[in-house]
Amino acid sequence: MRRSLLAVAIVSILLALLFVMPLAGCGTTGSAGTSEAQSSPLYKPVFMAASSKVTETSGQDFTRELFREALAYEPLLDDPGTQISMGFWSAAGNHGSLVRVLDTINSTTTSPQKAIWDEGATSSNQYPEYLDMLEEHWYERASPKAGKVTIYGKKYTDPSPVSLDEANKIWGQYSQRYTDMAGLIKKATGKPVEAWCFVQGAKAGRIFAAYELPELSRLEKSGDVQVFFAKTPDANPANPADWAQGTANAPALLPQ
Repeated sequence: MRRSLLAVAIVSILLALLFVMPLAGCGTTGSAGTSEAQSSPLYKPVFMAASSKVTETSGQDFTRELFREALAYEPLLDDPGTQISMGFWSAAGNHGSLVRVLDTINSTTTSPQKAIWDEGATSSNQYPEYLDMLEEHWYERASPKAGKVTIYGKKYTDPSPVSLDEANKIWGQYSQRYTDMAGLIKKATGKPVEAWCFVQGAKAGRIFAAYELPELSRLEKSGDVQVFFAKTPDANPANPADWAQGTANAPALLPQ
């Protein structure tokens, strides 16, 4: 319901903007930029209580919801015989490398292959649940100054203050639930998911090490996933020599 109301509000704002200024470009709702609606003085962040989000992201119901949202974008995700890849990244410089691999796999036409990541079913189609996480601004809210949080250049009083530990746990559980999708995908397609990881420079105690890697190890043991770690930023999924296979061969984690 909240996403529906938010979508209506954003559309209304965008339509209003069209009448007062020329359309300069297409904004994105993501960590790398802001949409025109978010830049509007009418934009309002969502101040959800951390305890409620921790509960929401703690179980398999959330995993199933992510899977439903992914299927809405890409029905082949539960088509028998489709080879599904899941992407993982951590540390500076690895985000772009993963996007390149996702786009490469999704552009393949020789066999049924699809690639997803924690943000969406492709590098551009984002899950509604992921957009909710962005609208809730967990890390911005965990970094107040003088009792105020700054979101898109505007200062707010947070009615439900958030600690850094809570923000880490919320994003960590979100990432863990995303990882769990591999089990649902394997059951649907009959093929183990291929997990492609760009995590050189990842730190111990951060989200990949604390939430995603242990889950990948569990899913690897159950036969739901095969895990590959890039040796270089330009690793090619078509070249086995570019990858170390198995969670036992994950790159060494850096200290926090």
